[in-house]
Amino acid sequence: MCEKEQFIRNMKMRLATMTDSELANDILDMIVYELQDYDLAKRSTELVVYEQDNDKIIKSYVACLGVEGKSKKTAYQYRAAIKRMFAFLGNKKYDKVTAYDIRAWLASIKMSGCKNTTLSNYRNYIKAFYGWLYTESLIEKNPCDPIKPIKVPEEEKHAFSSEEIDTIRSNCVSLGERALIEFSLASGLRAAEICNLKIEDVDFDKLIVHVKAGKGNKDRTVFINPVARKYVLKYIEDSKYKSVYVFTSKRGNKYSTSGFERIMQKMTKRCGFHVHLHRFRRTLASDLARKGMPIQEIQKLLGHTSIETTRKYIDTRTESVEASYRQYVA
Repeated sequence: MCEKEQFIRNMKMRLATMTDSELANDILDMIVYELQDYDLAKRSTELVVYEQDNDKIIKSYVACLGVEGKSKKTAYQYRAAIKRMFAFLGNKKYDKVTAYDIRAWLASIKMSGCKNTTLSNYRNYIKAFYGWLYTESLIEKNPCDPIKPIKVPEEEKHAFSSEEIDTIRSNCVSLGERALIEFSLASGLRAAEICNLKIEDVDFDKLIVHVKAGKGNKDRTVFINPVARKYVLKYIEDSKYKSVYVFTSKRGNKYSTSGFERIMQKMTKRCGFHVHLHRFRRTLASDLARKGMPIQEIQKLLGHTSIETTRKYIDTRTESVEASYRQYVA
């Protein structure tokens, strides 16, 4: 069986699972008609000599991401996506990859059941990589330019309600959990920023927290309230380990973001609703906005580069808008 016949046979089988037989036959007829002037050859997936060239260029790109202030986790995500694409393309040399190649790779991911959110991230990783290659004059044309952004449904994300905060507090089973909850609510820090926070970075008398090398490798100042200070100081005093870090694991080691995620997962099961550290950031932003703090100042507290990101953090559910309306028209 020639390559073209095999291609048509495969398309017929796929169409049969996606639509009714009459429409499938019509689509297949159009494909056969359009293919009459083309020859098809199956792409080889064997490793080629360009694998080493691709690896070198990926290492250079990842190093540049570090210089730009991207976190190790972010750099890993970019690297993994790029390597995955090259593997799919049989390690075709980076400067030979076409828009069609990238579309084929994205299509294969979509057909595996991947969500559009993840698919959009993959597309953005590759676009950024080829944007860098173009800027560095390593390629003459960016193959990602013709590939349009992937539409992602806007997922509505909410802050915690006061009732949910009460539920979370009542479901804390240790002093460490309560200290983490109160500190997150008051400071709005990211998980990685809390992990890296040292005791010397917190002025408990003035209720000031100095965040060093936060996201984007930027320093900033945030604040906590007396309630957070009370629980965090008690947590530090009661710890049997003397660490330089504010929060430590059960063995006295520096906490990892995965460790915090496990705490949030356990809290989710106890509370009966989704509990995540990022929702505490969203809750702080929404509370401050509702009380009249300018959005530019909220942006500075959260460490956002774009004010549009901060706007997305502020929860403006219908009931919140209505409450504000009643307050102002009363």
